[in-house]
Amino acid sequence: MNVFYFSSDLFANVAATSMVSLMENNKSFDYIHFYMIDDGIKEDTKKQIVDMVQNYNREIDFIPAPDPCELFRYPFKDRYQMGHSYVRMGIGSLLPKSIDRVLCLDSDTLILGNLSELWNMNMENNILAGVIDCMNLKAYHKQFGLSGNEFYCNAGMFLVDLKKWRKCKIEEKIIDIIQKKEGNIFFFEQTLMNYCCRGKIAKLHPKYNTYTLFYAFDYKNLIRWRQPTFFYSKDETSEATKAPIIVHLTRNFYMTSRPWVENCDHPLTDTYIEYKRKTPWTQLNKDNRPISQIIKYRIWHCIPQWILCTLASIVYNEIRPKMWWKNE
Repeated sequence: MNVFYFSSDLFANVAATSMVSLMENNKSFDYIHFYMIDDGIKEDTKKQIVDMVQNYNREIDFIPAPDPCELFRYPFKDRYQMGHSYVRMGIGSLLPKSIDRVLCLDSDTLILGNLSELWNMNMENNILAGVIDCMNLKAYHKQFGLSGNEFYCNAGMFLVDLKKWRKCKIEEKIIDIIQKKEGNIFFFEQTLMNYCCRGKIAKLHPKYNTYTLFYAFDYKNLIRWRQPTFFYSKDETSEATKAPIIVHLTRNFYMTSRPWVENCDHPLTDTYIEYKRKTPWTQLNKDNRPISQIIKYRIWHCIPQWILCTLASIVYNEIRPKMWWKNE
């Protein structure tokens, strides 16, 4: 199994926890090779990661992060145009040509089960396999360029058939869109990935990317808020939260922080800490939220969730799609 991460030095310890959880729960694999895009990771940090991986008899290669302006042939102006994670869309050219399939994971993931079924799945004619994001494609039609019948996957985890990715020249399509949109891509590489591979994406069970929304909100309220055009059933999301394979620890205003930060209220925080203690970085980050953020959190939890989600729906599905001035 080939596994791809992107990390800066700041997130290296978070990525290490994800890697440890993957290795702990996939000892049946004969071979696991990690490829990590190195966006300024310190040498001593890389050495610690190498030692950690080798303790499991696995392998890792660090790939120096290329300049996104050169990789995508566009002079990005600021962070609202370009997230450095755009580099993940260069997997076809950055990874060795000998690799035909790769599992791409965000650093903020936790792997709690065996990935054999996922890794060995028949992708048929699809380029990608992923988990559907909870989005209203009709509301964001101009930003995404997708119809309500197409998939819009969350980019926290996606399986890629690199043969088809290269054959279909996905990176050239991505470069073309970036240039046509003058760098203004809503939701960054996630939208690029979905648009360029549309019609060639296999839908996975949400247990392979169980993101924080599933834990933070009651199913009815989640639907009330996001009004997704295409999504999973209540039973499917329930199965995912009860027995997840990959947990995606995304930010969410309804939770205090994320599990590597003190006082996190995510239900899998204790599980996360167990894996974190198997890395060279055992300490949790301090909870440095400003008072204003703490007050907002308390206010959100004073409001009945269904009312909060009704109000949030107006902002998310009526106002935000018109906010062209902010590309995120």
